[in-house]
Amino acid sequence: MTEAVPSDVHSGSTQALFIDSWQVYRKMVDNDYLFHAGAYGCLRRILHADFGHPFRFLDVACGDASMSVRALNGTAVSHYAGLDISEQALAIAAENVKALGCTASLHACDFACALPNWKEPADLVWIGLSLHHLQTGAKPDAMRAIRSIVGDGGRLMIYEDASPDGESRDGWLARWDRQKSHWTAYTEAEWSSVTAHVHSSDYPETDSVWRQLGRDAGFSRVDELYQSPTGLFRLYSFHS
Repeated sequence: MTEAVPSDVHSGSTQALFIDSWQVYRKMVDNDYLFHAGAYGCLRRILHADFGHPFRFLDVACGDASMSVRALNGTAVSHYAGLDISEQALAIAAENVKALGCTASLHACDFACALPNWKEPADLVWIGLSLHHLQTGAKPDAMRAIRSIVGDGGRLMIYEDASPDGESRDGWLARWDRQKSHWTAYTEAEWSSVTAHVHSSDYPETDSVWRQLGRDAGFSRVDELYQSPTGLFRLYSFHS
């Protein structure tokens, strides 16, 4: 079931990449340029190790849900909820989530607007490479909203742009740009489109800032579980 939720998009470039150019993004995923395989493999291990009982899963900026469904298959997930701004992606997700055999709902929305008003509890909230679209001042509101959603005993896991302490946004973007020669499946125009989005819409945080954001939101423990081979992305687990 797809439910419409009033939304605003984060920026014009974000909308263009994730709505009008969904297949360009899928090529990024299919070639594992952002190391989704390692991140979602880590998520799957956590799901099997720590969630042996029925649990509710909230997938923020879920896209077509294919990677999350792969991680969730064979787990005790009892309800899946997905949020995304792309109707095209959600149409694909509606088919993909059927494989889970649990109740599911999909919502067309901007997650930054939707999360503070979200009423359904979740045991685990997952965000894969989307929270970094919010600037530093906006991230606390989203994380505090998620802390309320998961309640006591729940968890937030994020895979996001991250820098070592002391690195600026410009430094992170310079490291991003040095990947170009490895993105051989992309045309010059596709690389330029993706990189323009990154430069306009990605706001990485240092390791210390990500951890502090979690503590300020009310999470009692923060663990780093995975770092991409490029060092551009890290996976954090926030325990309530």
